[in-house]
Amino acid sequence: MIEKNLFESNRAAWNQAAVYHQRAFNRSLHIGFQDPKFSTLKKERNYVVNERLKQIDFSGKTISHIPCNNGRELLSLMRLGAKEGVGFDISDAAISEAEELAEIAKANVRFVRTNALEIDETYNSYFDFIYISQGSLQWFPNLNDYFSVISRLLKKDGKIIIFEIHPFKYFFENGFSFQAQNFEQLTSYFKTSPNNYPKGLDYFGNVEYESNECFWFMHKMSEVIAAILHNGIEIEDFDEYPFDLDGTPNKEVEGKFPFSYLITAKKK
Repeated sequence: MIEKNLFESNRAAWNQAAVYHQRAFNRSLHIGFQDPKFSTLKKERNYVVNERLKQIDFSGKTISHIPCNNGRELLSLMRLGAKEGVGFDISDAAISEAEELAEIAKANVRFVRTNALEIDETYNSYFDFIYISQGSLQWFPNLNDYFSVISRLLKKDGKIIIFEIHPFKYFFENGFSFQAQNFEQLTSYFKTSPNNYPKGLDYFGNVEYESNECFWFMHKMSEVIAAILHNGIEIEDFDEYPFDLDGTPNKEVEGKFPFSYLITAKKK
């Protein structure tokens, strides 16, 4: 599939999914961000990333979240004392909701609808900190392209935190069942061609619907690390965790496999 068409197909799918996500949240974010102390980073599973965030002085800093979805995490990060925030996402609907939430939160944040690989050069060497959260890297066919953008947007010594789904979790994304032991459904760790989500992207309400085509990619852990290092970014810390960021495939395997990881890094 031609890459431009792939991204446009994913854009349409995310616009479609936004309706279901908003129903699942039931305006809880619109209500929550009226409270200056509200943050979506206070969930139990976020304790590891919160420990790392405490080690960063955000005062006077300019930060970003790429991709940012509906802005909830960037707006939460702004409450750590940052001066300015900019979020980038491919979904028109997600950006529209992010702008609503930013107005409610009274945050100095703007949101830009764009493919992350096409972020304007206006933002070169613009950010002190960039956050990359769960379910971000799978949407990019080539991680070197993605991290080359991240590198050019960061100031010298700018920091990155990546709190992501472990590649191991993606083994189970194509219908594998532990009970059925249908091993032919396991996603290959070494697969380079696109995978498809045929039943929609409503991972909040778990509603299945007839979805526009959307495509994601398996990336080995070595690919993630190599793409970071090859773009002038220095890894400071890397850890893997047994907890799942969006629902363990089976309780019997909980705590036995790496389902998430956290990387802290800075631009050299």
